[in-house]
Formats: sequence, structure tokens, C-alpha cells
Amino acid sequence: MKPTNAASFRRAAQRGATLIEGMAAAAVLALGISGAFGGLILASQQNADARRLSHASAIATQVRAGIQAQGRARLLAATGPLSATSCTRTDANVLALAGGLETFVGPSTCVVDLDAFEDAAGPELDLVPGYSPEDRDSFRRALVWQHEDTIDTVAVVVSFSSAGQRRFIKQHVALYDPSKNGAGVEL
Repeated sequence: MKPTNAASFRRAAQRGATLIEGMAAAAVLALGISGAFGGLILASQQNADARRLSHASAIATQVRAGIQAQGRARLLAATGPLSATSCTRTDANVLALAGGLETFVGPSTCVVDLDAFEDAAGPELDLVPGYSPEDRDSFRRALVWQHEDTIDTVAVVVSFSSAGQRRFIKQHVALYDPSKNGAGVEL
């Protein structure tokens, strides 16, 4: 028995409906896969940012330890990083490394580009001996020094680029003048 036109039309309509259902399922699957890959890319970017933040914090801790190990007298000496020749209150490029702390720059405050200082001074005056060239390419180090009568405050600022903008890590250390702190020791 030959199918009638109505039966042939129903089968064609069923095949067309199956094709449309398959295309819709493929579109939903593609949307789900693209969402999952987007989430993976975002997680990867955030992981890389967290790694850079952690590394910048470790660098700042190393510089802070170097400051404490060298002591106030050596840092303030004529060849030290906190000497008058190393500090600036006006160089916009160096002030930009201060990560917002440049607004505190006044008559008793200055900013030191630590990377430029160490490049010019030589390895014997490095605050962090063995600071790697790879880190120098990725991170910038600066010191914001505020001189007071008995206590000098130094902010260690480490910056790096992330997602097209500059990010900053700041750590602070106090340098006590042993002749004025009553105990006669450098803390």
C-alpha cells in the first residue's frame, strides 16, 4: 500500500522537527561549553594576578628586611639609598612609583627609585642581594622616606602591571635614631 500524501507530509514534518530539536540542543551545548571556558579563562587570570600579588609582597618583605639589616646609619649615609642625592620630591616618573604615597611628599619626605639607585650604585649597596633580572623586568621597587626627628618612616612600594593598570604593594618600616630614642639602640 502506497502512503497517502497526508502520511508523507507527517513523516517529513517529524524529520524537520527532529532536525530543529538537534540544532537547538547543539546551540545549548555550545553555549554551555563557551560559558565553562569563559569561567576557566577568568579563573586563570585571577590566579595569575594572585601569584603576582604574592610575589610582589615577598619582594617588599625582602626589601624591608634589607632595610632593617643595613640599619639607619648606612641607609642615611652619603652613598645610601636614603641620601639626599638619591631622593626626589619633583621627578614625576619616580613619584608615580609611590602608589599614592607621593601625596605625602613634603619638605621632610622624598621618594627613591630603588631599582635605579641599585643600578647606579653597584651590587655592594644592594638592599636585596641577588634580586633577579626576571623580577626587575616585572616589578618596580621604590622607597618613600619620611624623615622625622627621632623616627624615620620608610614605605617599601613594589608595583607591577596587571590587566593594563599598575598595582601596588606597600609595607612600612620605622628607623629609630639611637641617639634620640632614650635606649641608645637602633630598633
